[in-house]
Amino acid sequence: MLSYGKGFIIFLLIFWLIYQKRLQGKSGNYIFMAAVMAVYLYLVACVTILPIDFTLDLKWRYHESINFVYIHTKPFHDLFAGYAGAKKQIVLNIIMTIPFGFLYTALKKKINLSGVIMATFLLSLTIECFQLLTTIFLLHHRSCDITDLITNVMGGIIGYWCYQSYQSIHRNKKIQS
Repeated sequence: MLSYGKGFIIFLLIFWLIYQKRLQGKSGNYIFMAAVMAVYLYLVACVTILPIDFTLDLKWRYHESINFVYIHTKPFHDLFAGYAGAKKQIVLNIIMTIPFGFLYTALKKKINLSGVIMATFLLSLTIECFQLLTTIFLLHHRSCDITDLITNVMGGIIGYWCYQSYQSIHRNKKIQS
């Protein structure tokens, strides 16, 4: 089983390998923001992917009474069907990617809204595909959901707007000083 602790160590190692050259010559503030982004991405992995159980029990199957669907292609189906927890799921998915939109914009500096939308979409698509693959091949209980893609992108947009607002307020304070 890939637990949270092992996952964190692997994640830190991957982060270090990818960013060791990219962070050379960067400011302390930039390095701090990159580290915050790395921890944030790990926490997102904890919520959406980890732990991963690699033990394959071929006797185990979903009970026939459970109507499990691997891919939900109708946006907001759970909400319109009145399923318990659908509103909470939507709100949590939006909240989950607000920090990504904020931090990604802070790290890229010269990025527009469409760039943040694309990056957030790719992050969300990666999560959803990973959930689908682990469900199919490792018999997990997660599904791929179009609603998650939409709400995650909405969160990224809100994060982008929050960073733009923060920058505007910060610039106004500098002008007034």
